[in-house]
Formats: sequence, C-alpha cells, structure tokens
Amino acid sequence: MTEGYPYPNIRQSVWILISLCFLMLVLGILSGILEGVIGFPPADHPAVLALINLIAFGLVLRSGLKRANTTLSEIGPLVPFRPSLLLPMAITVIGSSILISEINNVQRTVLPPPEWFTDYLKDLVSAETSLWGSIISLVVVAPLTEELLVRGLILRGFLSHYSPRKAILVSALFFGLLHLNPWQFIGATILGVLFAWWFIETRSMLSCFFGHAVANAFPLTLIAFFGLEIPGFTSEFDKIRFQPLWLDCVGVAFVVLGLSLLIYQFRKPGDTILHDAAIDESHQL
Repeated sequence: MTEGYPYPNIRQSVWILISLCFLMLVLGILSGILEGVIGFPPADHPAVLALINLIAFGLVLRSGLKRANTTLSEIGPLVPFRPSLLLPMAITVIGSSILISEINNVQRTVLPPPEWFTDYLKDLVSAETSLWGSIISLVVVAPLTEELLVRGLILRGFLSHYSPRKAILVSALFFGLLHLNPWQFIGATILGVLFAWWFIETRSMLSCFFGHAVANAFPLTLIAFFGLEIPGFTSEFDKIRFQPLWLDCVGVAFVVLGLSLLIYQFRKPGDTILHDAAIDESHQL
C-alpha cells in the first residue's frame, strides 16, 4: 500500500460501473447466440451467470489494476484476522439479511418487481436449475468478484480521496447500484456499509469474502437444503407477503448482538494501535 493511490474517484467509478454493465450485456447476448447455435445453456443458468460474472469483472478489474498501477494482491490483501470475529460477523449478516428481506417486502408493495425478476431470483436462490451452479454463483464467484472490485479497487481508491466515513458510504452506494435493479439496491447498500467497515477494521479482504458468502448462502441453505417455508422470506417470491413477527424480532436481536460484539472486538484493549494504524493507513492508500 503506497501513497498517492488516486484511482478511482467517484467519477471514474461511474465509468467502471458503466463498463461492467456493458460487458455483462454483451456477454449475455453472446451466450444467447451460443444457446441458439450450439445449445449452450441459457444466460439465466446459474453456471452461465457465474461465467459471465467472472469474465466481465475480470476484464474490468484488469483494466482498473493497470490504471491504478497496483496488483491484485494489494487490492485484495488476504491478511488473517482474529477468529473471534467470525461468529459476530455471521450473526450480524444473518440478522441483516432477515431485516433486509422485510424491507424488500415493504418496497415491493410500492414498486412490485416484474415476473421475470421474481422467477430469476426464485430459481437462483432455490437452486431449482442447478444446486452446484447456484452455490458457485452465489457463494463463491459473486463474493470473490464483487468484493475485489468494490471493497478492493473502489473503496481503496475512495480512501485516498475522501474521509473513511464518506468512502464507506459512497462505495456502499456503488455496491447497491452494481446489482442493477431497485429491488436489491437497499439491501446491497446496507451490506456494503458493513463490509467496507470490516475491511477498514481488519485490513483483510477475507472478512468481506466471508460476510458476502454468508449473506448469499443463508437463504440458499434454508430453501435448497432444508426446504423451510417462511412466508415473506423463503417462499412465494411472486407474492407480496410480510414475514412473521418472530422472524423480524430474531433479525433485530441478531443485528444488535452481532454489532455489539463486533464493536467490542474492534475496540478491545490491546488492539488500539492496530486499529489506529489501519485508519491512518487508509488515508495513505
């Protein structure tokens, strides 16, 4: 990590997002052509989604690394962090996922999603087309590519231009926009704030990979592996229903407990020097 890490700023990050959208559109069209010519799996197949994701993000990251004059290992440091953080991180993410789901239920009453979107989401999360395809796409590829781009390249660039608080918030908004639909924007932005905070505290991309993977794996596990039917959370994607009160209470309790444990861990006596060094280092990126 070196001084003078100027790329990207907000304007440049907008172009990164536009470039990524363009590449994913082109690759989606290409997969559609291959489907008609050689029987290639459809573009909405989880395995194809994972492949398109890898190629598009890979090309954008390659260009970004070149412009930033840095390396993949520098934007995605795999620094070990205290194992005691794993449980409160998981608790926080699970609680957040429950509350985000209810927020989405409220949003859907104002802005109902189209049928194609609910069908796509149901197929991906319930793993009806391909269990391993959904696991690879949601739990492996999405955390890897999205975290390297947003928390690795974009957040690190923002930390060289803006305060940590502004860098966290704006990078989280970009994470929301990255999902390319209004029904995931709020939830992705909330999780983006969490993961950016964790990256600054731990200076490790491993914390972001872990949190992102847990967030995506939680509903997939409940639906595909346990077949749980919870109204408003794991069932009836095509209908607007609210979650049971007990589930919302669990979500609130998990978020409060998880955040409390994380704040305690990050401020634990003896860790102050490491914490301060991480914040100072973030201004020098």
